[in-house]
Amino acid sequence: MAKAKAGTVGIEKYRGNYRIRLPRAIAGGSSRYLSTGLSIDDPGSYKQAQRLAWDIEDKIANGRFNPSNYKATIKPQLTTQLTLSELWQLFSDHKKASVAISTHHKIYEGTWKRLIAAVPHQSPDDAEAVKDWIVRNKPASTARQVIIHLSAAMDWAMSQGLVATNLFYGLSKGIKVSKGHHIDPFTTAEMLAILQMFQDSHYESFVRFLFLTGCRTGEAIALQWKQVAPDYSHITINATYYLELRARKPTKTKKSRQVPCNPQLVRLLQGLTRGQPTDQVFTSLEGCVINNHNFLLYHWRPKITQLIDQGLVDRYRPAYNTRHTAITRMLESGLTAAEVARVVGNSPRVITEHYAGISRSIVLPEF
Repeated sequence: MAKAKAGTVGIEKYRGNYRIRLPRAIAGGSSRYLSTGLSIDDPGSYKQAQRLAWDIEDKIANGRFNPSNYKATIKPQLTTQLTLSELWQLFSDHKKASVAISTHHKIYEGTWKRLIAAVPHQSPDDAEAVKDWIVRNKPASTARQVIIHLSAAMDWAMSQGLVATNLFYGLSKGIKVSKGHHIDPFTTAEMLAILQMFQDSHYESFVRFLFLTGCRTGEAIALQWKQVAPDYSHITINATYYLELRARKPTKTKKSRQVPCNPQLVRLLQGLTRGQPTDQVFTSLEGCVINNHNFLLYHWRPKITQLIDQGLVDRYRPAYNTRHTAITRMLESGLTAAEVARVVGNSPRVITEHYAGISRSIVLPEF
């Protein structure tokens, strides 16, 4: 038998199962071996082991192989039927390297994982019952997204030999979702009342900035002085702050954009103490990165509630609705949908159903 080429991932029989043998350059001793739990008596086991070996070889070649992470994707007794939650965990582990860390943490290991675990029907063969339960217990938009991703998970599981068929395929088409967007801006009078309420407080500039620019709250929290032009002519939005991971990450669209500074925004920024390039433009009371949850709970909500009691604000809306307010004001000032899209980092179709070309320099409205 020919000697395996250096760097080749091998497959061995060991105590009735197949195991993966890593190249010596990757690991030594007992850590060279990954147990798969695939029985040598199962006719399909060798193909599954071969797929695992090829996948590991590919990751090694691309410098992306992490033994500790990969062991989590190899479960014992793969020949027995796995539950829906177990299959989702394997799929989540598989997706970790290809999706944003925040998406993996919040969605794959958060919202959808908890929802799937709560489904009383845990057999992949009970796809219709799973769909019906999710539709009864969650909004249509959420239900549709979960079913779509469960179908993707089953497609992957089929490719790994973990399930025989994908019974979730096409089930999402029967879930009707409203195409409308819930846009609820503050009126001009409400906006002015809110700014007056925050006047002379630590967060006055932060709130005023949100109303002026239409930035997403996380983008404003992540803003550092290196993103503010030295002459204050514009700011560059290229990151957002992800609270759960206490980390900066790319914007929602993964694109950077320039926001022009009108005289009002220039005065706001020049009124702040310019720090080092990586210092936050807006900080918490303690001088740290703003915790949006705490800001809403201890500063925004109490003030908005007080304004509601005074009859100056009609109903409670979170700070994110400053974005809706800014977009509405920009459109009312005469900016086209494409121009507004450039400023706020969205598509013209989301801004309005009518697309318009960019025809002039953008000047943000003042208040």
